[in-house]
This record gives sequence, C-alpha cells and structure tokens, in this order.
Amino acid sequence: MTRATAPLRLAVLGTDHVHLPDYLEVVDRDPRAALAAVYSDRPAPVAGIEPARDAAEALAGADAAVIVSTTAQHGTLLRQAVRARVPALIEKPLAASAEETGRLAVLLAAAERPVTTAMFLRCAPELREVRAKLADRALGELAGVHLRFTHPGLLDGVFTGPAAWMLAERHGAAGAFADLAVHLVDLLEWLDPSAGLRVCGASYLGRSGTDLNVGGAAVLSWGGVPVTLQAGWTSRPGGLHLHIEGTRASVTVEPRPRAGAALEAFLGQLRGDVRWEPPTAREIVRTARVLDAIDRAARTEPE
Repeated sequence: MTRATAPLRLAVLGTDHVHLPDYLEVVDRDPRAALAAVYSDRPAPVAGIEPARDAAEALAGADAAVIVSTTAQHGTLLRQAVRARVPALIEKPLAASAEETGRLAVLLAAAERPVTTAMFLRCAPELREVRAKLADRALGELAGVHLRFTHPGLLDGVFTGPAAWMLAERHGAAGAFADLAVHLVDLLEWLDPSAGLRVCGASYLGRSGTDLNVGGAAVLSWGGVPVTLQAGWTSRPGGLHLHIEGTRASVTVEPRPRAGAALEAFLGQLRGDVRWEPPTAREIVRTARVLDAIDRAARTEPE
C-alpha cells in the first residue's frame, strides 16, 4: 500500500501584488499543496485565513513561501525566509535597482533551499520550443528580434486599491516598462545565455496624472543581433509577441502568459518534478543591470 504524501504547506508573505489571485488559484487546484499561512500588513487579506502576526509565524509551519508584497518589502521578507530555511518564490523584480538586486542576490546564492523569482515566461511551451530551435541553430544566423509585452491594465483600473503601490516609487515601483520588460530581458537571457545584452537606446511613454512611465521601447544588441522591446500598460488588447528572423527561417509566437505557471513549476521543482530552469542569482542581477541601463538611456535628454 502506497503511503500518501502530505501536501506542501505554502506561506504567502505580503498580499499587495496583482498576481496574488493567480497563486491562490494554483494552490486551490493542486491537491498536493495547501495554503498554510498568510502574513500581511492589511487586515483580512485572504478570505477564510486568519493572518499571521508576523512573517516568522507564517514561515514557522511552511514548506515553501511565495513573496507577493510591494517590491520595497522584498528584502525584509526574503531575509526572513532564508533565515527560516524555507524555499521561496519572489515576485519580480527582486528589487527596484540593480544595486539592491545585487545585495539580495547574495542571499539567493547562499540560501540552503531554492529561492528565485517568478519569471513565468520560462514555463511557456511555445517559448521552450523557440529555445530548442535556437540551441539547434534551426533559424540559421539571426537577423533581428522583436519582443512585445503589453496590456491595458492602467486603462482598466488594475492599479487601484491594494495594487495602487505599483504607481508609487516609494514602494519600489519602477513604472510600466520595467514591470513587463523584466520578463522580456530575462527571456532573452534564458533563450541564449551566451549572447549578452547591450542597450543602444530607449524611450518612455508618459501619461497625464501618472508620475511613472506607462510604457516604452528599447533597442538592444543581443550578441550583435538588433532587438526591439516594447512594453506598457495602455495597449488594447495587448499580449505577448515574439518574432525572430534568421537566415534559414523565422519564427513568430504569441503565447498567453500565465503568472501562476511560475508557482506550478516552483512547487514541482520542490517535489523533484523539474519543469523549468529557474533564474539564478547571477541571471537576476544581469537582468537588473540591463533594466537600469535602459532606464538611464530613456531618461537621457537628446542633445
């Protein structure tokens, strides 16, 4: 008779991120996972769960944690998870700047249990197929790449209530472009880790009544191949688009991103069912440095 495996007990640290419902849905659908505790500085964040008094209490009975706080709170919560030796999946970005990302990445690299960021594009089957084609050089020499990740979230009022912090720099928000382009930069790093990225130029899109950018575009060199990135919160209907042209063939994919896929893959990883290549501390720092370089380029006034 086979002994049933106890479900993984998940602690939710922070309840401010717009992807919280996606994570709760993953736990609700997974018979091998259970919501063990929730810590939040807001009252009654999750129906039916009495909030823990602090993060330490939430982590005490947990097998894993997901950090979905404001970006500014990541450092404090991450340190507690690492100290408690609890595996943790952290919402992106790890920190608001490359400098702070580097400091927190030291914790990731030294952690005894898996700790990484929720880069869900690495889980998309269509993008995994593209990665395999690039590894096999099925497209020949690359000639150009275009990446777009947009949605109408600002137009639809997504960033109100608990998610209003994503419009406030003091909470670690960096604007719409970085919020989505972090996935695109990480995707390029993952598709070909050896290529390297260099920023050639960038521009932000502003909007009346909003201090941070609501979108933008950047031109990069990806191992010598020109790449254009577009990201923002004011495009309808929006979506994810990747087009790569090569001397032998071209490929275009438009996957439907699922934020919950990162938690599914992370829980699978803890069970020994490896479904993704999670970002390493070094990759997270590289991506943060590229985003910082894009930000400097976008803020530089033309002569």
